[in-house]
Amino acid sequence: MPVSEIKPAAEAKPPANEASRSELDAMALLQGLLQHKWLIALTVAVTIALTFFWTARQPRVYEATCVIEYDPTPPRPLGHGFEDTASRGRYWVNRELFETQNRIIASRSVAEKAVRKLGLHKNPDFLGIPEAERAKFRGVELWEAAAQLQAALTVTRMRDTRIVNISVKANDPARAQLLANAIADAYMDKSMEDRLGATASALDWLGNQLDSLKKELESTELALHDFSEQHTQLSLPLNDQKQIITADIKQFSSSLADARERHIELAARVKSLSESNREDPLQVHATLATKSDAIRTIREEYRKLMTEKASLSVDFGNEHPKVQRIEAREDRLRAQLRHEIDDLIANASSDVAEVRSVETGLSQALAEANEAGLELNLQEITYRRLERERNNAAQLYGSILERTAEADLANAMHVSYVRLVDRALKPYLPISPRLRFNLALGAIAGLVLGVLLASILSRLDRRLQGVEDTEALGITILGVLPAFEADGGGGPRYGRKRRAENAVYAADRDLVVHNLPKSSVAECCRVIRTNLTFMGAERSQEALVVTSSSPREGKTTVALSIAISFAQSGKRVVLVDTDMRKPRLHKALSASSNRGVTSVLVHAHSLADSLQETAIPGLSLLACGPVPPNPSELLHGAEFADLIRQLRTEFDQVIFDSPPLAAVTDAAIVAAQVDGAVLVASARQTTRDSVKSARRQLLDVGATLTGGVLNRVDLSERSYGYGSYYYYNSEGYYGSDEDDSETETPAAGA
Repeated sequence: MPVSEIKPAAEAKPPANEASRSELDAMALLQGLLQHKWLIALTVAVTIALTFFWTARQPRVYEATCVIEYDPTPPRPLGHGFEDTASRGRYWVNRELFETQNRIIASRSVAEKAVRKLGLHKNPDFLGIPEAERAKFRGVELWEAAAQLQAALTVTRMRDTRIVNISVKANDPARAQLLANAIADAYMDKSMEDRLGATASALDWLGNQLDSLKKELESTELALHDFSEQHTQLSLPLNDQKQIITADIKQFSSSLADARERHIELAARVKSLSESNREDPLQVHATLATKSDAIRTIREEYRKLMTEKASLSVDFGNEHPKVQRIEAREDRLRAQLRHEIDDLIANASSDVAEVRSVETGLSQALAEANEAGLELNLQEITYRRLERERNNAAQLYGSILERTAEADLANAMHVSYVRLVDRALKPYLPISPRLRFNLALGAIAGLVLGVLLASILSRLDRRLQGVEDTEALGITILGVLPAFEADGGGGPRYGRKRRAENAVYAADRDLVVHNLPKSSVAECCRVIRTNLTFMGAERSQEALVVTSSSPREGKTTVALSIAISFAQSGKRVVLVDTDMRKPRLHKALSASSNRGVTSVLVHAHSLADSLQETAIPGLSLLACGPVPPNPSELLHGAEFADLIRQLRTEFDQVIFDSPPLAAVTDAAIVAAQVDGAVLVASARQTTRDSVKSARRQLLDVGATLTGGVLNRVDLSERSYGYGSYYYYNSEGYYGSDEDDSETETPAAGA
């Protein structure tokens, strides 16, 4: 058998990741929508019809549009240097303020002006007063009519422009035109009134301010004059006075520094003289000797005497008269030295006193100069303040005087910042109701509603839709069987070969694998056989029971088809009918049911006498036999276990057909004694809950659930995980061999 038809019987697991789960959910949703496509189509059709009738009953609405422009640069008869008192500067180039003007157009005050001008508050046609009530109609309040006009008004600004559309809706095209133009005229009149009113208010305010500023200017001028008279020195410019005082301060500071330096020098000299040695002329400081000729002479003479004395002392001794005369002369020189030093100290002290007196005078003069500078600064501050007040008053007075003159001129002009571009024309086509738009919207709404209903119904549908739904319940899918024509299933209905297959399906669907071994059904059965064979490599699958969760799910047909497929592969196969309540295998194989399983179990006949050969090579049948009153007790007994062992010995493959699990426990009893159980489910018939219950029953008795077979599948639907089975449905394993015999008897092997 080609590898392409092998469908691995892997353990059924949930999707590996969230992406796989999302993909499966999307596929399930799509399949559910396709399943309810006629409901969606009906919902769309009904919605479109209801939308059409609703639209046809709506009154016709017309819309007229008047176009205006915000003009921030109106004509300036007085030139660009003239600015109107009521102008808003950059007001008109501000987008938020454009929106403000749009709100003013749609305001109640503008609407009331239009209502008052046209008398709409007394117009029964505008107010929609019924004919029967017009005889007693006397009008409504102005604001009520304005509110109704506001409800019909729309103001929109064209993007990136100063153009504004004023649109009014009405049931009469002429009235729509009239109202749109009336709103535009009312807004322009209001803008002009507001501008002129602002100018008049500005004139009143400017006049009052002008009188007040004139008095203030005169007062500041008098104050400045009085201050100048009180301080006569201000006749000389302040800058010149500052320069004089600054020069004095600089000179006094320099002289004071020199005097202080001289004072320090003289004080140091007095200290040096006071500390000099007055007894020994040779020890007098060299500085004194260099600065005083008398001291220098005394030193020289004293040095000579010392030399002469030393010589005489050596020759004559210290007591010699000559030595005595020299010592007397030394005493006189030392006295003279002391006198000279005292004179120097007295002279230096006198110089110190003189310098100190000069320093004191300079310090006083510097302080007086600084005081004069501070006084001048105070006077300057006061003077500048008075002068500044005078200048500010003069400047403000001049500005107000200029603005007053401009306001007088502006009051005489009528310049508007709003310009009418296009007046509204009479509309000829209504804007509402929009039939095409409403129908399209209705179609979309119907589609959404239909999809929503279909999704809800799909979610509420608990039936198995495909392989993924079954494997999600923990059941390994061994294969699928297509829906037969007799089941109302799909499958191609074209071509001579397909028509012949459908005829065989309808005639005898139980033996279709035998009658049409090259059909799509036979191919699917071979896939199931292959998966069971491969599973047998891991654990024995010689004895299998075929059951279902509920009746009428095709488990007998599946059991018979699997048995025929095994027989076609060359195996010795026995098909055992353990459905002792409604046996059907003997009818499908045109055999007798007089003896069978029950006969063997009650020892009425032997197994050899009860087995029947069928028209299918390699396939034997052990029918049910007489229907017993206690099937469960018979299947529980040791005789049934012995029967299974005998069948295993004589045949390669033993397949039991048992009743549904939901009805009786017979299938669970048999499943617990064989190698495995095959659970048959019908696509779009079997519910998830029944499959869960059947699986739980089998596991509770310790049975091995080999896998499941999904029956009555429409293989033309590729979106439910049927995978390569679609290949069998579209072409069959043998492709488009139209010349093959449609009813030939197959060989024993596949």
